[in-house]
Amino acid sequence: MKLTPHQVEKPWGRTSIPNAFGDTGARRIGEIWFETPDCSDNLPLLAKYIFTSQKLSIQVHPSDEQARSRGLSRGKIECWYILSAEPDATLGLGLKRNVATDELREAALNGTIEQLVDWRPVQAGQFYIVPPGTVHAIGAGISLLEFQQNADITYRLYDYGRPR
Repeated sequence: MKLTPHQVEKPWGRTSIPNAFGDTGARRIGEIWFETPDCSDNLPLLAKYIFTSQKLSIQVHPSDEQARSRGLSRGKIECWYILSAEPDATLGLGLKRNVATDELREAALNGTIEQLVDWRPVQAGQFYIVPPGTVHAIGAGISLLEFQQNADITYRLYDYGRPR
């Protein structure tokens, strides 16, 4: 089965992406999804390219067990292969210390969660696994290939004031 590339607009995307993915039409393309021709979610994995010009939201995904307890088919684990990164680019992967639920909730509401995230410098060729339950974010200036469980379940903890 041949998968079809699909440009996905994002507020943090780029107007210039590799020519292989076509013209953006001046839209901010953040992701290229590879889908079945009928765009169904019957594949267990979703492969996508991600191109960032700004930090993505700080988020977390549930495990399969947690998702099923909420009536959903599956949770989400993902992994990232860094294709390119600007000199000061970072990824947020986990928290710097253990944080109580109430403290995490308050930090997410007031924006101080950004200081709790473990931001790591990245460079091309690195590979990361993001287990369910891991607070994470992709920074600005990064192009990466992401493989994830094909589940549309994301809990955004903080999105830098973007209206989503």
